[in-house]
Amino acid sequence: MKKNRKGSLRFDRLKPRSRRRGFTLVQIVVVLAIILILASLTVGVFAKGRKGAQRAQCDTNLKALAIALDAFRQENARYPLTLSELPTRKYLDNADVLTCPSDPRDAGTYADYYIPRAPRNGFVQRDSKNNYKPLPSGRVIKTEPPIVVCPFHEGDGEHGAQAFVGRATKQFSTRPAQLIAAAGSTIERPGEAPIPATTNMELHGGDRIRTAGGMATIRFADGTTCEIKSGSDVTVLQSFVQGSNNASPLYSIVRQVRGSVTYTVNQGSDFDVVTPTATAGAMGTKFEITVDAGGVSSIHLTQGAVYLATLQKSGEAPLGVLYTIVPNLLGLSDPLTLLGL
Repeated sequence: MKKNRKGSLRFDRLKPRSRRRGFTLVQIVVVLAIILILASLTVGVFAKGRKGAQRAQCDTNLKALAIALDAFRQENARYPLTLSELPTRKYLDNADVLTCPSDPRDAGTYADYYIPRAPRNGFVQRDSKNNYKPLPSGRVIKTEPPIVVCPFHEGDGEHGAQAFVGRATKQFSTRPAQLIAAAGSTIERPGEAPIPATTNMELHGGDRIRTAGGMATIRFADGTTCEIKSGSDVTVLQSFVQGSNNASPLYSIVRQVRGSVTYTVNQGSDFDVVTPTATAGAMGTKFEITVDAGGVSSIHLTQGAVYLATLQKSGEAPLGVLYTIVPNLLGLSDPLTLLGL
């Protein structure tokens, strides 16, 4: 310490002050980029885990439904009219089982994909008075078709889930259909607003097609086609391969609630059309179904064979005959009414 000329004290040299350097802009950008990359990887892992958990829960739900449907059938000699009967009649303890955790709709349930199916290798015969009678000894009706399908897992692995009667669920590889004609049509996907249909658009499980001013045509992976006339309402429920290779048969299910549709099903393919009153199943045939506003289904078979199934009875449609299936408003004693036989 020294004195200046005026005699005052002066600090000549003090301890140097430390200089703190901040992060540069480049360093901040690099750190933020690393954080974003790690966050995106973490979100992807959690999203994948959530999808896997939802799919596992869906499989558990479908197994519970298959068991409940079997129990209902054994005790009531029929399947329920809707899946909502299962919890109300105590065949299910929890109504939440009726909903897939991946269903994007606010009020959607598996009931929208509940399908009483027709037999494929035999049918229930009728006697001279048109009453149903047992099959001859040795004839067997195939009774293992899917009863409930869930289309909400096709986006994560191209697989759909099905609940089978009397056995565990399965997950088969799905195949999209294609809209090869789309004049005046709209597509409504589950949980989404309707959009205009376009030619060559892919259709997956749950896609709903409504025709207004024109006709739409759907072609499935096996070449089966549906010609949907104006004023019709059809939903593709699911299309999947029953096997592990491309040579396995394709199995497709659609729901028709209104309008007129001509179905041309390739030989060897399983194809079901669910209407408000019955399910029409085919393995290589051509037929037309018209559903009016009251839910009455009129079916005209022009080639091959179509098997009918309601919630209680089954039968084979006669070739070349126009017949009508009307809703049974009086009870469940005879829900299948055929006119014109």
